[in-house]
Amino acid sequence: MLPIYCQGIGDPVPEKIYGGLYSEDQCWYRCKLKKIMPNEKCLMTYVDYGNSETLKKSCIVELSEDLQYPGLASRFRLWGLQIPPHQDVTPFDQGRRFLASLINDKIIRVSHRDAAQDGAYLVDALSDALDVAQEVIEKGFAEKSKAASVHNYERIRSNSAPLISGRNAERFQGLTSGSQRLKSMLNSTNDQLGNDIKSRGDTVEHKNRDIKMDQEISLMRALERKTSIQYRSGQKLNVIKRQHDQRILDDQNERLRAKNSKYLQNCHLLEGQIKLQQYELNKMEEELKQHEEAKLKLTEELKHPVENKLKCLTTKVEKLRQVRSEFNENHFGDDLSEAVKVVSEGCLCTLHSMKELENTWNEYNCAQETLQICKSVDDVHSLIDKRNEVRSTLHAAVEEFISEVDKLPIKDRVNVLKSLACSLNAAYGPYEVEHNSDEVFNQFFEWRNSKLQEFNNIKCKTENSLRLLSEWFSKTMKFFDLNTSTTLSSMEVIEGIDVIMNQAECDVSKELEISATQKDEADMKIIQRVFIKVMQKINEEQDFLLIVQNKYAASVQFKEQVGQWLNTYPNVGDLLSIKRSVKNLKAQLRWKLVEKNNLEDLGSYDELKMQGMKEEIFKFRDNIYEEICCEQKEYERLDNVVRNWFPELPLLHPEAAMKTYMQSAGLFTDSLERDLFDPEPMRELSSKRPLVCSEIKSQRILLKGYSVDTATEGKMIERAAKYHQAWSVLKEESGLLPILYLFASKSEPVTYVMVPFYPGWCLKTVQATNPLISVEITKVMQGVAVGLQTLHNSNIVHGALHAHNVFAVNRERGIVGDFDFTKTADQRNIASWMVADTLHLVAPEIKHGQSAVPATDVFAYGCLLLWLQFPKNDFRTNPDGTPDVSELSMDPKLLSLVSRLICFNPNDRLRMDQMLKDDNFLEIKTPDTAHEGSKTSVSDEAIVINVFTDETKSELLGETST
Repeated sequence: MLPIYCQGIGDPVPEKIYGGLYSEDQCWYRCKLKKIMPNEKCLMTYVDYGNSETLKKSCIVELSEDLQYPGLASRFRLWGLQIPPHQDVTPFDQGRRFLASLINDKIIRVSHRDAAQDGAYLVDALSDALDVAQEVIEKGFAEKSKAASVHNYERIRSNSAPLISGRNAERFQGLTSGSQRLKSMLNSTNDQLGNDIKSRGDTVEHKNRDIKMDQEISLMRALERKTSIQYRSGQKLNVIKRQHDQRILDDQNERLRAKNSKYLQNCHLLEGQIKLQQYELNKMEEELKQHEEAKLKLTEELKHPVENKLKCLTTKVEKLRQVRSEFNENHFGDDLSEAVKVVSEGCLCTLHSMKELENTWNEYNCAQETLQICKSVDDVHSLIDKRNEVRSTLHAAVEEFISEVDKLPIKDRVNVLKSLACSLNAAYGPYEVEHNSDEVFNQFFEWRNSKLQEFNNIKCKTENSLRLLSEWFSKTMKFFDLNTSTTLSSMEVIEGIDVIMNQAECDVSKELEISATQKDEADMKIIQRVFIKVMQKINEEQDFLLIVQNKYAASVQFKEQVGQWLNTYPNVGDLLSIKRSVKNLKAQLRWKLVEKNNLEDLGSYDELKMQGMKEEIFKFRDNIYEEICCEQKEYERLDNVVRNWFPELPLLHPEAAMKTYMQSAGLFTDSLERDLFDPEPMRELSSKRPLVCSEIKSQRILLKGYSVDTATEGKMIERAAKYHQAWSVLKEESGLLPILYLFASKSEPVTYVMVPFYPGWCLKTVQATNPLISVEITKVMQGVAVGLQTLHNSNIVHGALHAHNVFAVNRERGIVGDFDFTKTADQRNIASWMVADTLHLVAPEIKHGQSAVPATDVFAYGCLLLWLQFPKNDFRTNPDGTPDVSELSMDPKLLSLVSRLICFNPNDRLRMDQMLKDDNFLEIKTPDTAHEGSKTSVSDEAIVINVFTDETKSELLGETST
C-alpha cells in the first residue's frame, strides 16, 4: 500500500508510474498506463504484481520521484509447453481452468529453467511429486515444446542479467565506492559461478543446478534492494539540500527584484518630468514662432492696405460667382420635393375591379375545396352546380379586371418608381423603415420654404452691397478723369468707402458660409423623415403593382384555360376504355397460362406447340404493358384536370382509381397483377426467401413483395411517391434507381414496386468478380454522390447505402438503389447488412441511439469509398466507432477527403454538394489494389419488381434491388 501525495491528474502518460486504487482491497499500489479507454477510464497494470485493471481517472494519482523506480513483477511461463496452433477459444479456456485446479490452495515449488525472447521466465512447477506441465500435456490442452531440453548455463546467466540491468542499472551510476565494490563482487561471483558450471558440464543434475541458480538470483535481488534503498536515501538528502539552496537563492532574487523595481520607478518619474518640460518648451517655441509670423504679416499688410483689402474682397466675390453658377438649390431638397409630387400625384394604388375579383376568386376556391372534401355522391351534384355558377361569375370578373389593367400604364409606372428609388437611395440611403404619417410632407415643405426665404434674403443683401460698391467705383473713376468736369470734392469721394467695403465683404462671406455649411441635426432629421416616407410610398406602390401584375397573369391564364370548360365537362371514357382493354387482355392471358400449365402437367406435348404458346404469352404481356403505358398518359392528363378544375372526378368515377394515382405521384396502378408474370423461382439470390422472376418485352423482371396492412400501405405509398418526385426532377441524371410502378396483390396483403434491374452490377458482385480500377471508382462514386444529393435535397435520408444497394452500371455510371419503403430511415440503417466485408457502414450516432440524418448517408458513402480503395484490407475500428485509417498507405488528397466523410461528429462531415465540388475528389490517386479487367456491358435494361416482406431480413432481400 502506498501513501498518496496528490489528488488528481490529467491524461496519464505511459512513461510514468502512478498510484492506483485496487478494487479488491481498496488499497493503493503502483501502476502504469496500458491504454486510455472511453468515459474517463484507463487500463492500468500494477507494476509490482503484474495484474491489470480498468480504473477511473479519479482512482489514479501521481507519485513522488522516490517512487518512480521499476516494478517488481515478472512474467513466468511453464517450461517445455506450447499452445497448439489454431486452438479454439473453448479448449483454451478449459485448459486454463484445469491448470487453476492443479495449483489453487497448494504449495508449488518453482524452478527457473530458461528465459524467453520476450523477457518471460521459463520455469518448472512441481506440487509434491506432480509435474504441472506434464499434467497439462497429458490432458491434451498443450503440446510439448520442440526446443532442446538441455540449456547452456551461459543463457541462464545472460537471462538473469535483467534482474540488475535495464532501468535498475541506472541506480548504480550514482552509488558510493562501497556500492561499487559490492557490484564488482557480484560480477566476480557470477563469473566464478559460470566457470564452475562449465567445468562440471552436463554431469551435474538439473535439480542441483536449479537450486544454485535460485540462490544466486535471490542474492542478486537482495543486493539490488539494498543498493536501491541506499540510493533513494542519498537522493532524498540531495533533494533537501537542493531545496534549501533554492530557497536562499529565491530570497536573494526577490530582494534584487524589489530594488530593481524601485530604481525603475524613479527612472520613469524622471522621464515623465523631462518629457513635460520638453513639451512646455516646444509649446513656448511654437507660440513665439506664431507671434513672429503674425508680426511679419501685419507689417506686410501695413505696406499694402488697399491692395490687401481689395484682394480679399475680389477673391471672395470670385468664389461666390462660382458657387452660384454650380448651386441649383438642391441643397434644400428639390429632388425630394419632386419625389413627393411623383408618389402623391401619380399613385396607382386602387383598382375598382380588383376587389370584386378577389372576393369572387375566394368564393371559387372555397367551392373547389368543398367539392374536394365531399364524400357523398348525393351532395356532389348541387356543389358542382354552385361551383359552375361561381366559375362563370369569376370569368366575367377576370375579363373586367384584364380590361381595366390594359388601360393603365403599369409598366411605365413601375419603371418610374424603380428609377426614383435608385436615385434617392444613392443620395440619402440607406434607411430603416419608420411608420410616419403624411404630415411629414407638410413639415418638409414648410421647412424648405423658410430655408429658401432666408437664402433669398441673404442673396438680395449681397447684391445690394456689391451694387453700392460698383457705384462708388463709377463715381471715383469720374473724379480721377481730368478731362471730365465734376462737382465732387475729395472728401465726398472717399467718404464712407470703408463702410461700403466692409458691408460688401460681410454679406459675401455670409452667403458663402450658408452655401457651404452642412445642415444641422434638425434639418437632417426633417430630410431623413421625408425620404423614409417617400421610400415607404414607393415600396407600397411597387408591392401593389407587383400584385396587380401577378393577378393579371393569373387572370389571363385562367381565362385561357377555363374557356374550354365553361360549357363542357371532362370525359374519363378514354381511361375506362383502356382499363377495359387491359382487363380483356389479362383474361386472355390467364386462359393461355392455364392452358400452358395443363399441358405441362400432362407431361407429353409438342415442343413446337409449347414454344408457340410461350411466344403468345409473351406477346400478351407486351400488349398489356403497352396499354398500361397509355393508361399512365391518360392519368397524367386527368391529374391536371382534377387538380385545377374538377376535384369531384375521383368521387364521381371511383372505378378510375384517380385518387390513389394522385396520392402515389402517378406510380400506383391496379392494372398489374403478380400472377400474370408466370414467375419462376430464383433461389440463388436469397437463402431465406425464394425470389421469382419473369419477362416482359423481352426483359427479365424480378419480383419482391412488401407485406403491408392498412397503415403500412399508406406510409409506403407516401415514401415511394416522395422518392419518385425526387427522381423526376433530373430523371436519368438524378443518380437514383427509378420506380416504374406500384401495384397491390389481389389475393394477399402485399404491395409491389417495379424498378429497373441491373443484373450483376451491384458493387458487391463487381468487386468480387472484377474489381473497379481507379478511374472507374471515381466515375461510379460520383454518380452515387449525385444520387444522395438528389435525395437530401428532397429531405430524404436513404439509410440503407451498402455494397448490395449501389450499382456500377457498365462500370462507369453509379446509381443508388431504392430502399424498403415500409420502414423509416432509422429502421433501414441496421448493422446486419450495413457492412462491406469487414468494414462497418453504420454511423457512430446511430450506434448511440440518435436518429438518421443526411450525414449518416455521408458516413456510409465515405466507408464505401474507402472499401473500394482497399477491398482486401482488414479494417480496424477506433474507440469512437470510426474506421482506423492511420496504418493505410493513402494519397494525401484521398486521406483528406475520406477523413472529412467518416469523422465522428455529423456536423463536421461534408455534404454531398460540397463533396462534388471538392477538388480532392476528382484529383485523388488511388492505390494500385484493383486490377484492370475486361469490361462488359449490359445490352438491355431489365425491369425488376421488388417484393419485400416483414419476414425478409437478409442482406439481399431487406435492402437491395437486385
